[in-house]
Amino acid sequence: MADASGITGGTPGGQNPGVHPGTAPGYGVGAQAPYGYGYPPGAPLPTGKATASMVLGIVGLLLIPIVAPIIALCLGISARRMADRGEGGARGQATAGMVMGIIGSAFAGFGFAVAALQAIWY
Repeated sequence: MADASGITGGTPGGQNPGVHPGTAPGYGVGAQAPYGYGYPPGAPLPTGKATASMVLGIVGLLLIPIVAPIIALCLGISARRMADRGEGGARGQATAGMVMGIIGSAFAGFGFAVAALQAIWY
């Protein structure tokens, strides 16, 4: 019996047994072709500097308002430059760490100014 393509030996309807339209051939009924995990090819991987910058920015805002924001700011600037050169990804994390470092440094500076004024007036 000839199928729709004119080749004999096929099943009625011109399909292989157990393969439905829309599924990958060779994977059976209802099965999908396997997909890869992780980042797509060509996307730069996030660097540790960007992640550390963001984490230290958060820690600087919540727990350690003197040292952590300065380190977060330095790491954020470095990680953004790396991302711009194409040496790593996670430019958004680096930017977030840099912004939180700036805000944390401003809060620490404001706190020092208030403490100095209180020490002078009282």
